[in-house]
Order: sequence, then C-alpha cells, then structure tokens
Amino acid sequence: MTIEIPGVDVKAGLDLCDDDIKIYVRVLRVYVSAIPAALEKMRNVSAETLSNYTVSVHGVKSTSASIGAEETRKTAMQLEAMGKAGDLSGILAQNEAFIKQTAALVDNIRSWLEKYDAEA
Repeated sequence: MTIEIPGVDVKAGLDLCDDDIKIYVRVLRVYVSAIPAALEKMRNVSAETLSNYTVSVHGVKSTSASIGAEETRKTAMQLEAMGKAGDLSGILAQNEAFIKQTAALVDNIRSWLEKYDAEA
C-alpha cells in the first residue's frame, strides 16, 4: 500500500525508519496518540504556563521530525524559540493556527492508518 499523507514527507520519515514500513506505521501510531494531548496543553498559553508550553512544543517538534512532517517541525521550532525567548505575544499570534494545522495533520495520519488497517 502506498503511503500518501498530506503534510508528511513519507520518504523522509521512512528513511529514518530504515525504509521499514512496519516501523514507520508504529511511529505514525505513536504520533496520533501523543500529539493531541500535547496540543491540548498548548491551547491556553500564558506567562505562567510559558515554560510548560515550550516543553510541549519541543515534543511536537521532535515527533513531527520523526515522521517527516517538516512544515509542522519548522513551525514548532519557531514557537519553541519564542518560548525560550519569552516572546508570549509572538506565540499568541501563531499558536491557534499551529494547533489547527497540527490537528489536521493528525486527522490526515489517522485517516491513512484506518485505510491501512482495513487492508491489512
């Protein structure tokens, strides 16, 4: 089965898994199970929660890199840098769009996994 997921460079993700589709599918499953909780933690960022926000966005950055979701990784990296710099206004300007984009990515992966499981 061909792996085509909008927002994911599957070749890059597979390269990280030594081109083993079974391993890559497991990584995708971890992504869809872990990312929604991280996004939830990122929803109400404030000066008091900035440190926790930065940790959560770092996790999204790292796991996005592991599947080949380069655009998501890049945006998470920018948000992480803003968090480390204390740039709350910069984060607030981009955070909601990032959460929506990443949630859509999770939905795309979940949809593909459902098709994959149906054919297995």
